[in-house]
Formats: sequence, structure tokens, C-alpha cells
Amino acid sequence: MRKNVNVLSLLICFQLLFLQGCAYGNLGGIYGEEAEIETTEQEETKASEAKVENIVSADEMMTVEQEADGEEGKKETFDNCYYYEQLSENQKEIYRQVYRSLLQRNEVAVGTLSTEELDKIYTCVLNDHPEIFYTDSYMCVSHSIDDTLVKLSFEGQYIYDEEECEDRLLRIEEEAERILEGIPEGSGDFEKIKYIFDVLVNETEYNMDAEDNQNICSVFLGHESTCQGYAKATQYLLNKAGIYTTLVSGNVSGGSHAWNLVMSDGAWYYLDTTWGDVDYQSQQGETVEKTVMPINYDYFLINSDRLYETHTPGKLVAFPDCVATADNYYVHEGLYLTGLDTEVLHGIFQRAYERGDTVVQFQCSNDAVFKQVADYLLEEQHIFDFVDTLDAVPYYDNPETDTFCFWL
Repeated sequence: MRKNVNVLSLLICFQLLFLQGCAYGNLGGIYGEEAEIETTEQEETKASEAKVENIVSADEMMTVEQEADGEEGKKETFDNCYYYEQLSENQKEIYRQVYRSLLQRNEVAVGTLSTEELDKIYTCVLNDHPEIFYTDSYMCVSHSIDDTLVKLSFEGQYIYDEEECEDRLLRIEEEAERILEGIPEGSGDFEKIKYIFDVLVNETEYNMDAEDNQNICSVFLGHESTCQGYAKATQYLLNKAGIYTTLVSGNVSGGSHAWNLVMSDGAWYYLDTTWGDVDYQSQQGETVEKTVMPINYDYFLINSDRLYETHTPGKLVAFPDCVATADNYYVHEGLYLTGLDTEVLHGIFQRAYERGDTVVQFQCSNDAVFKQVADYLLEEQHIFDFVDTLDAVPYYDNPETDTFCFWL
């Protein structure tokens, strides 16, 4: 970090807090001391101004980008960046400055004197761009003249050097291309989202000790991660597949957590890939076997009412009220019961057998219906009216989400 006469240095570190198995970044500050050097007021002013002028400006950085790419009049677009869209015009400019700085690995003067605002913008940039996986903190230097703050400069701190970063990005893109090539031709939004959800759950192990578990490297290169890695990998793939998706950080009963906000067929839904993986539930102390429920769809494209029963989004930006249900997994697949209907139940089990499924999963619309179905199938043992066995039937039920899973 550079030192100059009458320049107050401020380090802002993006620190990772691990809570109950899921983690995401929180901001904390480390404050330096003002340099005590005797000099004249004129010399102090010149020294401080020289420091500020030596920082690359946002316009200069954009010129460097254009020349490097060989493109004249290149224009940035952030049309599919949810956090960017929630900011004021001035904050959007700061966002662009931080974004360019992270791409170019340059120090840049930013258009704010508020370290709190810069904290917010840095987090917004990372939440919008899972491909920026190579930074986990930044350095902020405040520049003062006669005890008056005149400038803040920003410089990212990086996990990998440029050569390793390029190598990792190449391998990540190869993995993403392999996965996306498997999307069936003609798939709609629901089919694309489910395909990517299924692949990530099947190919990733939940592991709190996974390397790089706060970024997409853990998922695409190590195939093990925590909630932040799952959510960022989901965002990365869905955006590449043409599905507008962003990251949501917040809390669940056990602590901090991360999931996604997804636009499917023109409506907003919430999606939690981590909670779709039985590995996660097993590490939370629940006894769930993958042979019984290989993928949990309880948090696949759910509305706000369902989400708020277990999840609380953070306050960084506002999120929409998700009210649609058409693309919810259980609704879309005809696995949603609004009452005890034996014909509907018969159809659910029959289709599962016809497809050769190993499990049957379905959801009830509320607690009352869940109890009716539980009494009918389990207490009265009518489950044997629907399965091809007279022996025991392994099952899993979840009163919190009103869901059942039966092993065929």
C-alpha cells in the first residue's frame, strides 16, 4: 500500500464467516493511522494531489480495455445484473468503476467518500458476477487534505495470480460447456433450470472443508462446496443458459446461507440448490439416504411464502415478492395435492412406475392436507393400495414443507 503525506489509510477486508455449515462474506474494517510528517501546507496539498492523480481513473481504464480488445466504442452492458439494477445512478457509476478495477487489477479512484457505500457496491459486483471468483477482499485508501477527506481509492485483493486465474477460468468454461451441452434441444425455462439443478446436485458433494468453497472453483473444479459455491455455480450456469438469475445471501435457522432468485417463464421464483442435495441435510444431522431421496425438490422454484418459512433474505437490496407457482416443481409435474384425492394419488404412483422411477415425491398445499394424506397413507396403511409390494415401504416425510417421498 502506498504511503503519502497527510494520506489517511483505510483497509477494508472482505472476511469469511462460517456459521452452521453455510458461509458467505461479511465486511469488516481495519483502520490505519495518519502519517505524521512535518511539512508545509503547500507541500502537503501537492503530495496528496499527486497521490490521487496517480490512481487510474475509470475512463482511462475503459480506454485500456478497448485498446486491449481492439474494439472501438466498446460499451458495457449490465442488463442481466440484478444488484446493479437496484442502485442509484451515482452508485451504478461506482459499481462500474469497481467492476473495471477488478477486471484490470488496477487501483482506481471511486466516486464516493463513504466506505459503507463502497462496501455495498463491492458486494453487489461480486453478487452479480460469479465469474469474478478470484477476489475475496479489497483495499480502500482514503485521501485527506487538512483533515478533510477528498478521495477514496479502491484496489482488489486477489486469491490467485493472473496466470492461475486464466487457467482456472479456462477449465471452468470447459466444465460449463460440457454441462450446458446436455440440455435437451427445445427445452423451456423449467426444463433448463431443472436440468442444471439436477446436474449440480448429482455432481457436487456438500463439504464445509472444501477448498475455494466461497466461489465457483469449488463446484466446477473440485466438485465439492458449501452454499455459496452451489448458489454461484447455479447463477453462472443459468445465466449462460439464458435464464436471468442472481445470488441471494441471507439467513436460515442455522445461520448464514446463500441461494438464488430466478426468472422462469416471466415470473420470479426462489431456488436453493444446496438444500436440493441430500449431502447437506445429512451434515445437518438429518437421517436422509440418497437411495430414498436422491434429489430434494422442496426448494425448487418456490414462492416467497414458502421461502420465508425457513429463509430470510439480507437487506443489501430489495427483492421482489415471488407469487407465481406454475413452475414450482411439484405444481409443474402434477405432484401437488390440494386435498386428499385418491385418483390423483393413483396417477402420481402410476406415472412413476411407467417411467421406471425409484422414488415418488409429492407435496401437499398446506398442513391440513398433509395431515389428511399422512393419516390415509401411513396410519391407515393405504400406501399398499398404490405400491407393488406387500412388504415394508421406506419413506420420508417433511411436515415443514408438507412433502412425502416413497421408495418404490
